[in-house]
Amino acid sequence: MAPSGALLTALLCGALTGLALPRPGLCLLAWISLAPVFALWRRAASWREAAFLGLAGGFGYHGLVLYWIYNTCRFAGLSMPLGLLAWAALTLFLALNWALIGAAGWRLTQGRSEGLRPWAWAALWTAVTFFCERWTPRLGADLLGYTQWRYLALLQVGSIVGPHFLGFLVVAANAVMEQSWIESGREVPAPAPVSPAAANLALIALLLAASWGYGVFELARRDTSSRGPVMRVEALQPAVDQYQKFDAYYAQRIRENFDQLLEQARPAAPALVVWPESSLTDIVAIGHDIPQVADWSRKLGCPQIVGAVSEEGGKVRNSAFLVSASGTVQAVYHKRQLVPFGEFQPFPVLGRFVGILNQLGGLTPGAAVQPLFETPLGRAAAGICYEAMFPHLARADAARGARVVVNVTNDGWYKDTWGPYQHFQANVFRAVEDRVTVLRCANTGISGVIDPWGVVTARLALNERGRLDAEVPADDPFPARSFYARHGDWFAGFCLLAVFSLIISGGRRP
Repeated sequence: MAPSGALLTALLCGALTGLALPRPGLCLLAWISLAPVFALWRRAASWREAAFLGLAGGFGYHGLVLYWIYNTCRFAGLSMPLGLLAWAALTLFLALNWALIGAAGWRLTQGRSEGLRPWAWAALWTAVTFFCERWTPRLGADLLGYTQWRYLALLQVGSIVGPHFLGFLVVAANAVMEQSWIESGREVPAPAPVSPAAANLALIALLLAASWGYGVFELARRDTSSRGPVMRVEALQPAVDQYQKFDAYYAQRIRENFDQLLEQARPAAPALVVWPESSLTDIVAIGHDIPQVADWSRKLGCPQIVGAVSEEGGKVRNSAFLVSASGTVQAVYHKRQLVPFGEFQPFPVLGRFVGILNQLGGLTPGAAVQPLFETPLGRAAAGICYEAMFPHLARADAARGARVVVNVTNDGWYKDTWGPYQHFQANVFRAVEDRVTVLRCANTGISGVIDPWGVVTARLALNERGRLDAEVPADDPFPARSFYARHGDWFAGFCLLAVFSLIISGGRRP
């Protein structure tokens, strides 16, 4: 067990790193905030102590970033103890990754050269995150690349190397900062050669400069690209109170809310209209039309994508329907990555001990691969709510030919916390990584249109009721999508292989 002072330091460093995410957005802090944790890991007496230090750091990070889990439980009417228990249990579970990184890193970096240590830590961190990112329950906030969300030029490199490279650099930079600190306390022989820390700092600066330069070049291409013809899209943001959403007393009022948004004057007919997640007040039976939506499709003469709860053969799903201009259901998408505890119960056995868990979930996930929607904007992939936090889902759809990703969501659960901002910003990363246009339609916001460079071209603020009228270029600037979309997580796979090489080559403390 690590000393209490060391555990507290790790906890605070993790929390400081979390401040780089929206809304605080102290992005530069992430480049130095973890350096003390690497110093603690270096001084740890055993892998067990390193694991406890990692657990403390992970708890600080996830506990702050996901504080809104507690708020959501309280909004839903759970007692304060149950809300705290839910927040603490999820935070502790997610912190296990950091514990694994600490223990494995302590083992793998023993006996390594000082020049290699920071890169070994960065490769290990990337490999663990990559290996675990598809598991549930996960909320996807542990991609440290998200800490750099403000710097659009820096994000562009994701189209080549994917979602893990920026996090790799953040970890390496922190490890080098710790290395520089250690070297500064040593007596340097004369004449002094270039120190490992100085060489590593120079390499990180070079990688950052190259990434930034590439981003500036790509954004300049956007500014000089032909504007050409455009198509109009509309996203409905009704701002329905989540905790009235399925109350029959409010059903007619909710339907009228959508009608009022669609009745507003428009300069020209839209090519596509999008409704948010679980828009409808009734469960839709698969194989049947949706009267309210069908009427509006015929009136507007355009297709619509509508989020709704569906039922087929006793299976209830969270779905998105493509309704044609003639009013018929043309296609349906079923959510693949369900929210743990909210949409499914990942640990049914716990229901024996905590009765309320038996009331949670019950939805059935959709197939891993589902047909894309054929829309006037081109082939579109649907994603629902926090599926946007999982890079591999959008990448696989882009690789199959999707030009547009339509993310329908309902962040009304989280009210005015950091949650909606974190979820919206993840869509910017997906747009850049895959070079797709993202149309995001949220019940209470944030709704927006994000172009393939990650530029938000239109948006409605959180809790603002309205209809987002936006334009999307008719021409596709990236018909081949991105290198990452075509070739997958090759960089993260390389880090995984590097860690295996470290394991095989030894490096354990004698």
